Amino acid sequence: MQQGHKMTPSSMDLKQRRLIVALCPFVGFGDRPLNILGHPYALARTALREALGRLAPSMPAGPLLDVGCGTMPYRALFAASQPYEGLEIDQDRNLSNPRVTHFYAGSAFPLASGSYSAVLCSQVLEHSFSPEQLLSECHRVLRPGGGLLLTVPFLWPEHEQPWDAQRFTSFGLRQRLEAAGFRVETMLRLNPGLSALLQLLIEWNESLERRLCARLPKGLPRSGLQLLWRLGMALPYSALNLLGLLARSISSRESVSPEPSASGGPWGAELYLDLVLLAVKTDPRGTPALRLD
Repeated sequence: MQQGHKMTPSSMDLKQRRLIVALCPFVGFGDRPLNILGHPYALARTALREALGRLAPSMPAGPLLDVGCGTMPYRALFAASQPYEGLEIDQDRNLSNPRVTHFYAGSAFPLASGSYSAVLCSQVLEHSFSPEQLLSECHRVLRPGGGLLLTVPFLWPEHEQPWDAQRFTSFGLRQRLEAAGFRVETMLRLNPGLSALLQLLIEWNESLERRLCARLPKGLPRSGLQLLWRLGMALPYSALNLLGLLARSISSRESVSPEPSASGGPWGAELYLDLVLLAVKTDPRGTPALRLD
């Protein structure tokens, strides 16, 4: 089993980055409430954090595996999940990530069966060309009654090409989870209707910046153009984000439901950005040990 490399930035660089992220709402990951003021991905990521924060207390206490952990942006939500371990695919871009505990080759996890009480898999399944195997491995490493917290995009442009494999509907994802041995307890559709369209409009505009950066002559710093772009877009993005936040607050109670229906529900709930699901591993008799109140 390969362990994460302990390559970390200097403490001064880390402090400076944290200060910039704290003071500038249009930089960083984008999941803080302040990021609504100008961050291009605030609508999507604040909704994801809110949903995960709502469901995290229902996860069983004990060891948690964060599959495709990246920077572990949601670790603070799982205070009862100790130890908190990260799994990443064995690629050069991940080898210097100090947060990664385990690496895998993209198929079987190098972990013993029944090792974890909980698994978090956020915005990862769409990148797997073998989603059934990934869900099967999540099921294998969980203890009976263990919880799987899963998020996937529904409406989102292709990204991280060529490692973008598919999108899932609420019905298709439920079927795959049940086939893997899970029972879905809660399903949430995030950013329904207008808020989804506004986030996609912002992402389309961001794609223009990426194209501009790709055409820069070699030797010119791309970070400078990216910073100028963010500064220039801060005001229009803030307006779009605030409008999306208002639309989300109006429609979310009506359109986000634990059970998908054929009609999709009111307020156009069939049009949404992301799915969040809480599922449990059934015991040998097919009865989940974990229940939500």
